[in-house]
Amino acid sequence: MKKYIIISVLFTLLTTTSFSQNKTLKGLVIDDKTKEPISNAVIKVQNSNHYTITDINGNFELVADEKAILEISILNYITKKENANNCSIIRMIQRKISLDEIIVKSNPLQDISHSVIVVDDIKKGSQARNVTDLFKDITGFSIQKRSATAIEPSLRAFKYEQMNIKYDGGMKMVHACPNRMDPITAHVIPEEVRKIEVVKGPFTVRFGQSFGGIVNMITKTPTPENYGFNGSVQSAYETNGSNFVARAELMYAKEKYDLTMNGERRDFGNYTDGDGIVTSAGFETISYSIKAGYNPKDNARLQLDWRQKFGKNIMHAGLPMDSPKDDSYMLGLDYKIKKINDKINSISAKGYYSFVDHLMTNGFGNDDNTRPNYPAMDARTPIQSSTLGWKFEIGLTPSNKLLIYTGFDADIIKRDGTKTVIINAMNGNSLPTPIIKKAPVWQDATIADYGIFAETNYKLTSKITTTIGLRTDFVNAKMDAPSANFEALYGGEIEDIDDVVIGGNISAKYRNNGLQLQLAFGRGTRTPSMVERYIYRFTIGADSRQYIGNPYLQPEINNQMEFSISKKINKMRLGASIFYSKMDNYITAKLNPTFIGSGTVAPKQFVNVDANQYGFDAFFNYKIIKNLEFKSDISLTKAENETFDEPLAQIAPMQIHLGLKYEKEKYWMDLRSQFVSKQADFSPSFNETETPAYHTFDLRLGYKLLKNLHLGASILNIFDTAYYSHLNFSFKNADENNGRRIYEVGRNFSFYVKYDF
Repeated sequence: MKKYIIISVLFTLLTTTSFSQNKTLKGLVIDDKTKEPISNAVIKVQNSNHYTITDINGNFELVADEKAILEISILNYITKKENANNCSIIRMIQRKISLDEIIVKSNPLQDISHSVIVVDDIKKGSQARNVTDLFKDITGFSIQKRSATAIEPSLRAFKYEQMNIKYDGGMKMVHACPNRMDPITAHVIPEEVRKIEVVKGPFTVRFGQSFGGIVNMITKTPTPENYGFNGSVQSAYETNGSNFVARAELMYAKEKYDLTMNGERRDFGNYTDGDGIVTSAGFETISYSIKAGYNPKDNARLQLDWRQKFGKNIMHAGLPMDSPKDDSYMLGLDYKIKKINDKINSISAKGYYSFVDHLMTNGFGNDDNTRPNYPAMDARTPIQSSTLGWKFEIGLTPSNKLLIYTGFDADIIKRDGTKTVIINAMNGNSLPTPIIKKAPVWQDATIADYGIFAETNYKLTSKITTTIGLRTDFVNAKMDAPSANFEALYGGEIEDIDDVVIGGNISAKYRNNGLQLQLAFGRGTRTPSMVERYIYRFTIGADSRQYIGNPYLQPEINNQMEFSISKKINKMRLGASIFYSKMDNYITAKLNPTFIGSGTVAPKQFVNVDANQYGFDAFFNYKIIKNLEFKSDISLTKAENETFDEPLAQIAPMQIHLGLKYEKEKYWMDLRSQFVSKQADFSPSFNETETPAYHTFDLRLGYKLLKNLHLGASILNIFDTAYYSHLNFSFKNADENNGRRIYEVGRNFSFYVKYDF
């Protein structure tokens, strides 16, 4: 009997304690300046999945422990933490207007993302050749490599212009070189990128034509936490290649205005791979950027962005020539105003201009950087590319459950250049009079894309949001100086090409207590690029064939369906996506013997085919103890060229990333591994062969020596593995490496130091 009395007393005490610790909290969330209520603010119990959302009047109710800490977050406001017993009125401070982000978290009407990747200090353990290096650990991405700087991200089966890659929400810099020696990712300072946003399919229409997904690289903009004068200096060194990086950042910010300046120098040498073979990978770049902002009102921002990059002595081991010069310039101007009234959520306008001045040659004019066929054949190709673009968008809020974006945008791309070949010898004998041949590269071509769009986001319930979008693009492609031989291939004069393409998307997202489900369908479209339409007898692929454009290509269409799920359970985060695409008029190339002409080898001509792709990616993260976290992901894509009855070319095999990260306030350690399977699905028509499997291990370390002084070191490719990716090109016109794939860097020790002030 005594035992039951004790149990009853204990139960009563526990029950009383429980009820004394949990209660229904009622509160109001308002703007600190205007005192107006804030709807759709997320009120979350810290370190839990328990949350609620404020109503149209800013009110909320939440059952929680009276000692709990609440996190309050909402678009355009600084996230705030409050004690549960002090939440009757919560005042939120506005953050600066964001002009750059396309994906917004914590707002069910604006979160269109499949993934948002924040670039953190871990990346400083190795020195990026260009921004593409930051994609190596993002699930679903692979890296295509033609040299140390001519590297680009590839998402699933999509590459090149099939991905819509932007800077800061709208700007882009189109390459001038037909061999893509100067991709868009090579023209921004890697350390300046603070976030990479990814939409893994044509699931929004607001940011231009989107065939295979959107990538937005966001550079740094001051926030209220940065008010005053501050900055940093940084230096880094790598042993394999004697690579050196020096960088500085200065920032001055006040409530009304701010100025940010970045500058860097990169000097990289040739590296040694795991087999001890030297790869020509040297380059030198000097870059700087200036970003100035003015905030005429609390809800408005005007921003000017200017950047330049100067590159020289750039070696391209997987391509026929190198780059003595690769310079670029970009100017952008943005204006945005938010919360104009109850019906107009935002108005934004963006304009930009970019220019690339590029030179490729097989001889630099000295003995150190020349190809084996120089000076018997001296080839030089100066080329330029310019891009002019703008965008206007208005956001409408007919009700608190509906958000509509509509507007128009444009991208106008123009390229020109001439290849000059001076033949000084034939059959080993010098010519008394050199033979000079000239050929237009781009035939003075222009492609103009004018688009209009509308996208609605509707909150069916507090947990379910739908998105529907529609976009139409009017595209004009033309040549002002066509080659007579090119025109002859297509029966005479080639008229301007006009295409009208329609794309759209529809999706539904469910979110509840850490669970998110999304089902999305998108019809992505892409009109042919300038390479695919107008290139004439240039070696631009992974093989040694010349390529010929086809002005009469049809636009590509990607009908993609994707289902994704993610869940946070205490210390675990896990998620997965499965996708399928039916691609009509997919653009590839095939041999065309009728175009041999005066040559001896049949060139390849761009053509349309039918294709499909399917696959999945997934991740699992687990916080083992307070400061130790396990991370993992896996991705696999299968892609079929239905017309050729073979796999599509340049599809990466299955990849797995595993990692352990231990992080404390003063130091951190990060062990990463990558496991890549063999690629047995390859394209015979592109002379692909099976690629062997490989695995690598990296160790990164960091230590805060003083309050503002950070040190870092890493051992990359610890076991000196000799490996190459299925997407890597082959050495061309080189010495003992001729025809061999570009292997990746062997064992490499990296060091960096950074001082913040």
